[in-house]
Amino acid sequence: MDTPADLLLLRDFLNTLDQRAFRRRGIGFTGGEELPTAAALGRWLAERDLLPAAARVSSADLTRALELRSALRAAVTPGGVLDDGVLASFSLRASVDSTGEVRLVPAASGVEGALAGLVAIGVRATVAGTWRRLRACAAPECRWVFYDDSRNGAGRWCSMSSCGNRVKTARYRARKAVS
Repeated sequence: MDTPADLLLLRDFLNTLDQRAFRRRGIGFTGGEELPTAAALGRWLAERDLLPAAARVSSADLTRALELRSALRAAVTPGGVLDDGVLASFSLRASVDSTGEVRLVPAASGVEGALAGLVAIGVRATVAGTWRRLRACAAPECRWVFYDDSRNGAGRWCSMSSCGNRVKTARYRARKAVS
């Protein structure tokens, strides 16, 4: 199953916080946070053609981006709950594209528009039925966001060879220790 390109963009945004690095280094967000400053957010958005490279990005923009990322990560994490208030704060409007298809697009420009564009990807993915395949790894020490391309859509780990194997091995050892 092919992963929709825009959903990969959203996945990459969610993975700008690498909790694997956070736990491995054990010193807060150092090393695990790809967006530690407003300038870093500006570069990330510009590298993905979501914002002109010369655009100004404020600390308030960074705060909004991190709130959005946190809300969306919660929505794809096992047992997580989406904070609708964060999503509702981004304005989208309907627009007809050149093929006659109605699409949701950001109602604002600049950083606000770039972030609203990420929200629109989530809405489109929900309508297309692909949002439910975007999920955070079930391994508590990982939580890397991945696109589940398994046939039945029941993938739990970002990688069966690493996280899945580690979890299953730990369960096996726990069972053996009891018996």
